[in-house]
Amino acid sequence: MKAVLMHSLERFDSFLSTLRHYGIDPVVLSFDGQEWIDFDYSSVDFLIFYSSFAFSSHHPLALWRVYDNLEHIHRACPDLVIYPDPALIYFYNDKYRQHLFLKSRGFPIPETVPLLSPSSVELAHERLGYPMVVKNRYGAGGGAVFLVRDRTELESYYRISQLDFMHPGALSYLFRMLKQRMFYYNLLKERKMTYPFLSPPLLAQKYITTDRDLKTVVGDGKVVEGHWRFQASRDQWKVNIDGGGIGRWSYIPSHALEVSERLARELQASWINLDLMPQGEGFLISEFSPVWHHYAFGEKSTFVYDDDYNIDPPLSISLDLERIIVESLINRPNTAGRTSPQRGGPTDILTHPLSTDT
Repeated sequence: MKAVLMHSLERFDSFLSTLRHYGIDPVVLSFDGQEWIDFDYSSVDFLIFYSSFAFSSHHPLALWRVYDNLEHIHRACPDLVIYPDPALIYFYNDKYRQHLFLKSRGFPIPETVPLLSPSSVELAHERLGYPMVVKNRYGAGGGAVFLVRDRTELESYYRISQLDFMHPGALSYLFRMLKQRMFYYNLLKERKMTYPFLSPPLLAQKYITTDRDLKTVVGDGKVVEGHWRFQASRDQWKVNIDGGGIGRWSYIPSHALEVSERLARELQASWINLDLMPQGEGFLISEFSPVWHHYAFGEKSTFVYDDDYNIDPPLSISLDLERIIVESLINRPNTAGRTSPQRGGPTDILTHPLSTDT
């Protein structure tokens, strides 16, 4: 088999090692150079690029290599198997596009009002009540998500998204950001600017009181991993693990499995990660992504692994991100006519032992 591995800031060495374990010495290209533009992608079976955010995750151009470069490769060679999934590039890190798709297809989502105009602000004020959640159009890891407690705050965030800095609330927001030490640390030390503005349309959502949410990963049509994220304290209203949340691998209800797999089918996505919020006996979809991060099995002492965890394959396999992706790509037929060597179906390959010499 032949593959291209695009150089990336994260997980590059791990993907390279895993590919070589399976006897594939990939062509390594980089979006920082010119060679990738003229490369003949019809000569390879699949391509991997573990994308990361340029600038801050809520910068409008945070994922330009995915939106521009990967999309160009996909259009030029539509039969090439790519990770991240080209079916999801349009939606990647864009909460507004995701909202429109989910709502139009009747998926369960939190009550949401896109702030399209001043009248939309009034509608959110009347319909959602306070506190409400306001989300920037772009963002990941809980960034640029705000808990809004009154009409004045709601109006201020809307005005920020419109670049209306004659509005006192919007101007105050900008000054507060520019005074933060972290802003200058990122700008000068990390050379990774935190985007100081917000991108329209913002999304206003009904605040749902809960101490947990659920992440699921669907691979080749089946949920292959899922875990709960719990608040570490009552003061924490976001449950992102990087923000202090606690992961728990325990029983996942069938409703969550069904809605996750249904979304993957309707998007025709091979790999997708979902954020779900429990609501009554069911779940609401908060957002989804073609790329996700896992901590390795047993990596954090605060993580909990319960005996009632009910997903195949076992966590020791499914938390090996590089392995499950590479095995899936190896075993996926290439629509250009080349067929990958079959080692079993999508579920079977994930139960095969991987030797420890990778």
